[in-house]
Amino acid sequence: MFWLGPFEYKSKKELLDRLKDYLQNAPIGVITNKLAVKKMHLLIVMHPEASRKIGVGIDHFKIVRNALGAGRGIKLVRTDGSEDGFSYKRCITGVIQSPHGKVCAALRFAVRSQLIAFRDALGMPVKCAVSGAIITDRKNLHIDHREPFWILLERFCEDRQVDLTTLETYANGENLALVNQKVSSEFEEYHRLHAELQPLLKATNVAKGGRTGVPFTTNTAEPTAGHIVYSAT
Repeated sequence: MFWLGPFEYKSKKELLDRLKDYLQNAPIGVITNKLAVKKMHLLIVMHPEASRKIGVGIDHFKIVRNALGAGRGIKLVRTDGSEDGFSYKRCITGVIQSPHGKVCAALRFAVRSQLIAFRDALGMPVKCAVSGAIITDRKNLHIDHREPFWILLERFCEDRQVDLTTLETYANGENLALVNQKVSSEFEEYHRLHAELQPLLKATNVAKGGRTGVPFTTNTAEPTAGHIVYSAT
């Protein structure tokens, strides 16, 4: 998996593909969608020349038509009015997973048992919460957050005054965990109290992640041991 801040993707390629699709379909001009703006800020700090690009600070981002050739690009506009273009590919290609991304992944793994328990408690067949379709085979069953996982995580950080960028992780893969077990335990309890989980048909979840108009939406239903599948959206 690859994380752009709290946003989870199956791979760098998926994020690159979604960014490409977003650029092709979003309107030319200032980016006003709050979610897209948030992701642009997370993206630019991964650029190899981030300090120079950001300069005195970023006022806004905009989508422009390339001066030469076909296609579109992204420009940032600084607080002093100066502009600079940047390649989203350079922000992603070759970069290792950020510490922030690892922290988000560790917290995702910390609550995995809750998603597994929810899935196991469902009788079959079960109705898809979005499409209404009847799911008869567990391999077509995904567990989804009714409210996006990243929103829940951000609200936890605001409520508990937690700065994810200051935390550290250890181990890797599915054993990835926070060094600070107190924060991990507090998030597990917060998730238990506030997360609303729902069953989704696999095909519905894939379509939900690929809707146009949603800025490089995540759709990260990842198989885990025993084919437990869930989504980060």
